[in-house]
Amino acid sequence: MKKGIIILLCLVSVQTFAQWKSYYPEGKNKKKKVVEQEVDKDNFMYNTHLFGALKAKSLENFEEALKYFQKCIKLNDKQAVPFYESALINKSQGNIELAVEQIKIATKLEENNRWYRLAYAEILFSNQDFKNAATQYKKLLLDEPGNEELYYMLADTYIYDNDFLKAIAVYDDLEENKGIEKMVSMQKHKLYMELQKKKSAISELLKLIESFPNDIEALEILSEVYLLNDEKDKAFEIFKKLAVIAPENGRIHLTLADYYREQGDNMKSFEELKLAFKSTKLGVDIKVRILVSYFQLLAVNDSMREQAYALAKLLIEAHPNEVKPHAVYADILYTDSRFEEAKKQYLIVLEKDKTKSQVWSQVLFIQAEQNDFEGMLKTSEKALTYFPTDPLFYYFNGVSNKWFKHYPEAISTLEMGIEFIIDNDMLLLEFYSSLADSYHATKEHELSDEYYEKALEIDSNNVLILNNYAYYLSVRRIKLERAKEMSFRCNDLEKDNGTYQDTYAWILYELKEYEKAKEWMEKALQNGGDKSAVVVEHYGDILYKIGSIDKAISKWKKAKELGEASQFLNQKIEEGKLYE
Repeated sequence: MKKGIIILLCLVSVQTFAQWKSYYPEGKNKKKKVVEQEVDKDNFMYNTHLFGALKAKSLENFEEALKYFQKCIKLNDKQAVPFYESALINKSQGNIELAVEQIKIATKLEENNRWYRLAYAEILFSNQDFKNAATQYKKLLLDEPGNEELYYMLADTYIYDNDFLKAIAVYDDLEENKGIEKMVSMQKHKLYMELQKKKSAISELLKLIESFPNDIEALEILSEVYLLNDEKDKAFEIFKKLAVIAPENGRIHLTLADYYREQGDNMKSFEELKLAFKSTKLGVDIKVRILVSYFQLLAVNDSMREQAYALAKLLIEAHPNEVKPHAVYADILYTDSRFEEAKKQYLIVLEKDKTKSQVWSQVLFIQAEQNDFEGMLKTSEKALTYFPTDPLFYYFNGVSNKWFKHYPEAISTLEMGIEFIIDNDMLLLEFYSSLADSYHATKEHELSDEYYEKALEIDSNNVLILNNYAYYLSVRRIKLERAKEMSFRCNDLEKDNGTYQDTYAWILYELKEYEKAKEWMEKALQNGGDKSAVVVEHYGDILYKIGSIDKAISKWKKAKELGEASQFLNQKIEEGKLYE
């Protein structure tokens, strides 16, 4: 039986490789050309495996990607790319020691590749081999003495190695080259505080304030240092200065919020945070970043969830004409599975700015989740007016039309949208599947079969396509052995699915394997099929074929009670005879 459509799209982009063409040499140099053929074949296989690896990586199928990269290495261990890419994957999966080995080989193969060397340093860092990581960063700095980022990375290795004095020395070198910079001064301040050298810490802040006398953050931190040093009078003097400089600056409240949180007073911290969010002087982006940090805590911490909602509402109140507050609020609601409320906020965003394709997509995903096909149809039509080359919107529009049985419109839309798909097999598969369904509905069976076959070329184990294609073949009573093979594979891939079991049972029925059909139909009934009028009617048909007439009539009656009766069901019941 055809299963309801659940849309899960994953958009990927992968490079294509030139196809290897065979050449069969003749003549005296045949042996040489045979060797060349083997080399060409190895190159072809290498590129093929590399393509497969990169594609699998883009789909976040890292285990598969590693297998392909290993095949590349076996074919040619003089290429750095497979070692480099494998190292990055292993690093991301926590296989740091293996990553170290692989990136080491990559850097040996391409000694002058800064990206490999940089990755080498980062992986060593991840392996907590801070001394060797520092060595690598220092080598990189020799080639890039003006690279400020490398200074910070080198300093970080010393910090994580608890060698704060060396980190400070790195910052001193950077300061000597770049002059007084806030970030550097702040880092040195923090390190001096860790070393319990409060005078030096204060000295760094005073030096910074001398260069930037109205720097609110520096003044605020200095006030905190004074508080920690029990110099309350000096701290209050700083706060007075802050009040004069920026009486409504939300950063002051953010600093206080951080201070109270560090002190364990979460209530006061949150109150200060609310004041910061109320401030129109504090930028939207800063507030958005704070809100985003709440996302991963929504599902596990009720208080954090409440705070996130409160802050989101304050953000909207402070910046009513901005789209980002509504967008981040929508994202919070979506993350919390409050889809209807999220949709309303996304629609507000679209009222203000219709150029955000991602927002249109989010609305459509929500409508798909809600099975709101009418909404999907309207939204996709509007989205296409702004993004006439986006295949995703054509897909939603086509699926919506198909749901309403507007099959010619669905076909037209899908055929048009498919032309805009570039290097995205997953989306292409969804188009093929929907086109196959639509052409089946219009009884254009050759085209339907063609698109199903195209879909299976992309993913031969897609259970939805296997089931639907197999069932449609059984309905037409053609290619039953092919249908049987696909349906069996479908059930092997996803066991205990009543819909798929019903399809397989019905194919067996059409093949006149009635006892096996009965066995599989009973499995389908045990897995939810007893709630389906079609499945129950099918079971009655099978029972009739094996001679259980009374039981068959009973099941037909049950099917009628469930609804969705076939055109012959009443006749079957009235005459106690099977009609097909």
